[in-house]
Amino acid sequence: MARVSIKDIARSAGVSFSTVSRALNDNPLISQEVRARIQVLARELGYTPNALAQSLQSRQTNTIGLILTTISDPFFVDVVKGVEEAASQADISVFLASSYNNPEREIEIIENFSRRRVDGVIVAASRISSEYASRLEQIHIPVVMVNNQAEGGTYHQLYSVSVDDYAGGRAAVDHLISLGHRCIGYIGAANRPSSNSRRMKSYLDVMTEHGITVPSNWTCDEVSNEIGDLEGDIHLGQCLAPRLVAAGVTAMFCYCDTVAAGAILACHDLGVAVPGRVSVIGYDDNALCEIVQPRITTVHQPKRELGLEAMRMLLTSMRGEQVLDFTFEPSLVIRESTAPPDPSLKEVSCPLSV
Repeated sequence: MARVSIKDIARSAGVSFSTVSRALNDNPLISQEVRARIQVLARELGYTPNALAQSLQSRQTNTIGLILTTISDPFFVDVVKGVEEAASQADISVFLASSYNNPEREIEIIENFSRRRVDGVIVAASRISSEYASRLEQIHIPVVMVNNQAEGGTYHQLYSVSVDDYAGGRAAVDHLISLGHRCIGYIGAANRPSSNSRRMKSYLDVMTEHGITVPSNWTCDEVSNEIGDLEGDIHLGQCLAPRLVAAGVTAMFCYCDTVAAGAILACHDLGVAVPGRVSVIGYDDNALCEIVQPRITTVHQPKRELGLEAMRMLLTSMRGEQVLDFTFEPSLVIRESTAPPDPSLKEVSCPLSV
């Protein structure tokens, strides 16, 4: 069936092409009566506007691109909800793509979105570095990064919305120390270098502030896999937690909730009680925290709000208005996976800094 055109409507209404075009765009040069009659006729004929033609006139397509590391990472579920909620309110369509933790692929996707004439791009968990700044300069569309910042890039339309990773890490380790733990280990994810380094730094800083020297076998910082998905992160926690148990820690701060879930599974397999023998704390506050037993204490990131703010920033830039980077504060959510060290257990000797 052929698509109904403005010419078809003009022929049925017995008016000119330009009259129909103006009526459909609510142009006041056309009387209200004629506008209403033509708009009703357009609906009856099943007319839908040609988005490409409209974009050529307005130089906007009312579409944006959204790049995720992977759709299987539970962190992104609420981020996408926030983006789509704000986009829907602005009558914007969202194209979705995955970069699989590959910064080169990330830039290629942005370039491909640009060729499709999207009005802007949101990049979640970005790994854009300064070497790609010159390529971004050729694109001429606004880019908002979620939970990361460009490494020295100079692209003037590159913006950032994030959660304070350093503050979140401090909250996690402060909580464990407040419970009485001194032998605290860290399980990281090296394939998320920026956020991982900030969380590890906060861990090390808090330990130092409390006079605790961290032996090398209290930290495990490895790549889960190339994708960094749910299964890979759980496997990472399962593989690395036994090392920390063997090192004698009484608590573990994990890079994210999925790593924490893997650590708890590993402890169960070893017959190590959580939190009786080892407390475990995660990061993100995703749905997994309420499913795993014991329920996971974690650092909450306002994920939906990240998506909402990223889309709002993008819309502001698309209007040609000034955009300022924004940082959310995380918060601690205490559940059952953390508790004071068991006093009946022989205390492990923790090296103190002099």
